[in-house]
Amino acid sequence: MKTADEKILVLPDRFRDPFLFEGIISMGGEFQRTGITFDLSRVGFMEPYSMVSFLLLGRNYLRESGEKIKLVNIPVKLHQYLARMDFFEKDIFEVPEILNEKLFLKRTAESRRLIEIKEIPNKEKKSIKVIASVIALFRKRASLILKYWMSESVVDYFVTVISELCQNIFEHSLDSGYLAIQTYNTGRENIARLVISDSGIGIRKSFENKENMSFETTSELMEMALTMPISSKRPYGYGLCQVSTIVERLKGGIYMRSGDASLTVLYNKKERGASYIFHKNGLEYFSGTQISITLSSK
Repeated sequence: MKTADEKILVLPDRFRDPFLFEGIISMGGEFQRTGITFDLSRVGFMEPYSMVSFLLLGRNYLRESGEKIKLVNIPVKLHQYLARMDFFEKDIFEVPEILNEKLFLKRTAESRRLIEIKEIPNKEKKSIKVIASVIALFRKRASLILKYWMSESVVDYFVTVISELCQNIFEHSLDSGYLAIQTYNTGRENIARLVISDSGIGIRKSFENKENMSFETTSELMEMALTMPISSKRPYGYGLCQVSTIVERLKGGIYMRSGDASLTVLYNKKERGASYIFHKNGLEYFSGTQISITLSSK
């Protein structure tokens, strides 16, 4: 039953890619009160970036208000998928509608084209253990996750990307984060997406004490981090540079968002002579840094 102070927001179906999810983040002004309920009846699918960002959104709200956002009218297929990805195990949202155990998706070999949402702690020792377990699980499932791109070198590339980006969480964000991987189909296109996100201080603040660096916008700083050996902690840093080089080699794409800016790098367009780097600034503020790595094939 709806209470007098409860505000129900029917969320639009904008969880299918990182660009569409901006429509959810832009509703930030609606989240400035307590007693919020999200109606998910119109949401058909959540790809990994949107799913993890939605989890961060709920976690930020819980930390700030001390209350959980309630999720209602979750379509059965979406509920099954979120349960399979361990979304509800994080205990961030209130979910009064319980999914019947008979409807749970079985964890068959075919369903192992994913890595369920894993929390990456912001403490180095704990984080290293989690990262090691994630890498071991990824190697075990790599033949299905990377079915359309499978080779030992690609597996090793992904292991490097996972390691580098997860280390950034405990080294730079000052907060914990989440990782998720999913291979799925959209139309005739096969997509493998790796997402590593946090709700920490963000890339701009992590570089605020670097007096010898010059940049105007956060997206410009993000491009510098992907193309130059810069570090907020050391004289030089090759983490994001190395990630960018690997994604370029695989002709994939990077979507990076931090604070009020985003950067999109589409290496599959680079050889065609088209624009392949896209900057956006002045977006709705969203704490932390969220990174999506995508491979696609038809």
